Amino acid sequence: MAWATDDQQAVRAVLETSRWMVTGWKVMSELPNPVNFDAASAYVEERHVRELFSVGPDPEAHVAHVRAYVEAGYDHVVLQNAGPDPDGFLDFFAGDLAARLRALG
Repeated sequence: MAWATDDQQAVRAVLETSRWMVTGWKVMSELPNPVNFDAASAYVEERHVRELFSVGPDPEAHVAHVRAYVEAGYDHVVLQNAGPDPDGFLDFFAGDLAARLRALG
């Protein structure tokens, strides 16, 4: 997920710091160094991020993303914020997201 105060800021943060996550496990687990990750993720675009990440400030977007995993049978979900503001994410999680996610399970 990528929390930010607006969707576009969240997408930009993913493209700057975490675009390699879009490439899949084979790339993430086997490429030996940063230059290889850069090459493998050079063609990742905004649309790819929006397909795989929940982005922005809307808690329901993030809940919907997690709900898919809960409905598939997962009983533990780890959230990693790829957004630009870790402290803002923690405030968002505590105030707007945690209770909604706990209600899923």
